[in-house]
Amino acid sequence: MQEVELLGITKTDIQEIFQQTLKDFKEVKTRIIYIDASYLYTFHLDDFQYIKKLNLLVRRDPSLVREWHKLLERWYNDQTVRNDIGYTIKPIKISRSFDRVVNQGLEMLAGFMTGTGNPSIFDCRGIGDGDIDEASPGDTGLNNLIDMINVNETPEGGSLSRDGSTIYSIGNHAKTVPTPANGVFTECGMFDDIDELVARILDHSAFDDPVPHEQNADAPGSTTVIYMCAS
Repeated sequence: MQEVELLGITKTDIQEIFQQTLKDFKEVKTRIIYIDASYLYTFHLDDFQYIKKLNLLVRRDPSLVREWHKLLERWYNDQTVRNDIGYTIKPIKISRSFDRVVNQGLEMLAGFMTGTGNPSIFDCRGIGDGDIDEASPGDTGLNNLIDMINVNETPEGGSLSRDGSTIYSIGNHAKTVPTPANGVFTECGMFDDIDELVARILDHSAFDDPVPHEQNADAPGSTTVIYMCAS
């Protein structure tokens, strides 16, 4: 399969992200860093049935996850997608953010690689409406969590998979998720437990361009793509 092209971002932009990340983590001795692209979106309920079926297919066949990433980039570039019967599908709104794997997640990953610490899997996703400008390496949760799901168990569809060294976390939330107090979602994250009180966070993404949600009127969701890069 062809590599996914990130639209609207140049190699210079990517280099600046790496340089800033290395600056932020200058005290960390590892030569491996993680950068993510996260997507926050809502779909019309009629369209969501197709999205649900597609994401359930990804759950059963992880090799399809790159095709889902391509769709996200097309939608983010304001393009429509036609399914196999010619039906046009496009999110009500989609937003993209480049953020970070936080310190708590990095410490857990280091433990996995060295055989220490408690084994875990980051199979849960949360979305929230916190008043947040950017994610911080020291974050241990969302600023204001609205809903948490297990991506491998939610009936709306979702998955946790990898394509080579790239990690994909996809989560569809139910239409019954409450309308945020300010009417929009501003953040999402990856967690190792569905219980907020004990969950540890791997990734926290904040969005400059919030995504609106109305309970029972649309279906919200988010995807995080984590790139593991040697420096």
